[in-house]
Amino acid sequence: MCAGITATATINKEKVSGIPVLNPGDWWGKCWLIEIGGSFWPTYLVVEADTVSSAIDELADNEKFGHQIIVADEDLGDYPEDERHYGASGQVVDLDHVMFYGQEGSDCPFPCTYHGDDLPDEGMKPTDFWQRDDDQP
Repeated sequence: MCAGITATATINKEKVSGIPVLNPGDWWGKCWLIEIGGSFWPTYLVVEADTVSSAIDELADNEKFGHQIIVADEDLGDYPEDERHYGASGQVVDLDHVMFYGQEGSDCPFPCTYHGDDLPDEGMKPTDFWQRDDDQP
């Protein structure tokens, strides 16, 4: 929908800015925070989805960040068939170093504020973002 949208959120009592939002406005502002570990500093992403399962699917299908959880073909032998997790497009995903933050059943599972060039300086709640008129200057 809109490129260049980032989020600001409080994570473990620390304010974190510049979190990429993969699909702003795609699911009525229902945001999940995804933390991908495995290094000194985790990668944080915000994904709009109805459920954690749908957030996994959105991440796996994302052109820029999906590679962080998709298992490469040459590594499939390390993942026994009966223990595999699959994305919506059938790709095998590795969720061993992935954490999800959010509260099931709420309007905005993970509260954050969206920021971008065409948004107010103070940002915008995700639940308000999807309702805005995209034809605004």
